[in-house]
Formats: sequence, structure tokens, C-alpha cells
Amino acid sequence: MNEINLNLTIRNFITDLICSVKDSSSIVITGHNNADPDALASVMGLKEFFNQIFPNKKIDLVLNLNKLAEKVYKEMLSDPKWNFSKTYPENIDLLIITDTSDLGMALQKDRITPTIQNIIIIDHHGNPTKLDNRVKHFLILSDYSSTAEIITKFFQMQDLIPNRDIVLALLAGIITDTGHFRYATKDTLENTTFLLETGVSISEVTEKLNKKMARSEKIARIRSANRIKKIYYVHDYIVLFSHVSSYEASACKALIDLGADVSFIISFVPKTNEFRISSRARGKLIRETSLHLGEIMKIIGEKYNGSGGGHNGAAGSYGLINNEKDYMKELVPEILKLIKKEIVKK
Repeated sequence: MNEINLNLTIRNFITDLICSVKDSSSIVITGHNNADPDALASVMGLKEFFNQIFPNKKIDLVLNLNKLAEKVYKEMLSDPKWNFSKTYPENIDLLIITDTSDLGMALQKDRITPTIQNIIIIDHHGNPTKLDNRVKHFLILSDYSSTAEIITKFFQMQDLIPNRDIVLALLAGIITDTGHFRYATKDTLENTTFLLETGVSISEVTEKLNKKMARSEKIARIRSANRIKKIYYVHDYIVLFSHVSSYEASACKALIDLGADVSFIISFVPKTNEFRISSRARGKLIRETSLHLGEIMKIIGEKYNGSGGGHNGAAGSYGLINNEKDYMKELVPEILKLIKKEIVKK
């Protein structure tokens, strides 16, 4: 899609979005479960966007944050007006989902499922294979490296300037989802420039993102290396699988740092028979092959009555599996089979 058509698409979507909010009573903005800084920034940024257009409109936020997003929230969104709930109201007229197109990744299974009339989706991951029939409008821009960038674009197109807290949060979302700009595009730099022109600096954000690693996270990373049972080779690439019960994303990154080209961390929750998978791939492999971890995680999640998705180099999924003892043995061959199909030289 060329730039003119893309801008027209975004403008038309913004018009539909504003009309939907104007005509709705019970409105909730949310992101995916275990929300990362990009999902957090998208939810909070969208709330600020609507606050400037509809100052008296009541809009609720529902979020369940991961550790890094919690840090961003505590250090950048200190104003009480950014408070959010971890549970949904029983009845929702309009649900706006950011950073995922999958309703299952936004709703907690262990909580009462709300009655939802209409859904709007804003995401930057790949186009979904199917959408809930309650989806009224959606904007999925897979060429954007973060959803925070899309929300930033909304402000630009409406000639609005976000609150300073939101600027910092949006920058945090962009920085973390682009791997500190390693995967940045021309649009990323343009949107970042717009945010920096409000008077903040990138160092303000990166200093807050840098955190001292907790002992429990260090242990999880060490255990993930210790629990590697076998090294798998797909062509010239090394694929590693391990399992820990917490800090899965950090453990995944640790295996990449150790030398893996692709890493998977699988965790299992005996109480619910649910598994979670985090995955990472080295940038060089992504550039050289057709591997897209988001697509693999989507297939695994759907096959096991769950959900999944993400980027080509970082993704996750969850699902249900009966046998606690053999969950690693069952999932590893499934994932390897998909990887062998995907790791094809460009």
C-alpha cells in the first residue's frame, strides 16, 4: 500500500473510530494478556486521544501487565487518571482491543466473560485468519513495528499533542517493540521524531527501561539453560527448547544470547492444564529466511484450543494439554515440524 492510500485508510478508520466512541455508552480499551510496554502504551495513548476529543466521556481500561510494562506504568504513568482495572465490567457496548486481533488473548479465561456488543481492533501484527463477528472496524498495519506507532499517527493526523506521560509511554512501546530501534523503519523514525518534538528525550525512557535483574529472573534464565535436553539443527541453524515457570521471555532471550538461533520456552500450569510458550529468533535468521514465529505460534495455539501470535522474531501462544508429564514431548515435535517448513532461504 502506497503512502497516500495508507494515510487515507488511517484517516477513514479514525473517523469510524471517533463515531463509534461518540455513539457508545459503556466503553473499554484493553490489550492482550500479560501486556508488554507496547500494549500498555497503546491502551493509555488511545485513552488520552479520546480524552482530548471527548473530555467528559467515561472510558474504562482493563489490563494485565508483564513485569517490564509494570515498571513503565509505575515510572511513567504516575497520574491517578491512568488507573486501570484487571477485570471487565459485565456489559460492554464497545470493546477496543489494541496490539492483538485475537479476542481470546484479551480475555482472561478464569474470569467471567463479559457481554460485548461491538469490537474494534488496532494492531500491527499479521492479518488474522478469522475475526470475531462482533468486530465493527479494524486497522491492522503489519508494516508498522509497534501499535504505539499507530496511536502516535492518530495524534498527528488529528493535530493533537499527547500528554507528557503518554509521550514517554509511547516511546517506551516503540523502543521495546523495535529492539531499541534495531527493527525500526522510516515510519518508526518519523513517529519517534514527532514524539521527541514535544520536548522529551530518548534517554529519559531508556534510563527507566534499564532495570536491575531480580534474583528470581536470574535463576529462571540459568534454569532454562540447565534444562536443555537436546540441541536441534535445522539446516545451519540451532534451535533450543527449555522450560521454566516464570520469566519465560527473559529466559528465551538468554538462550539466544547463549548462541541459539531460535529459542522456545514452554511452561505448564497444572491447575488449569494450560501451557504457555514464548519464542525468539535471531535477527540474522529472520533476514535470511521466511521464518515467522507469530504464524507458528498462531497455529500451535489454535490446534490446542488456545491462541497465539506475534512478530516474526518474537511471539507467544497458549493452549490446553492433558498430559503434564509429556507436554514438552508433544509440543516440541509439533513446533519443529513447522519450523522446518518455515526456515527456507529467501
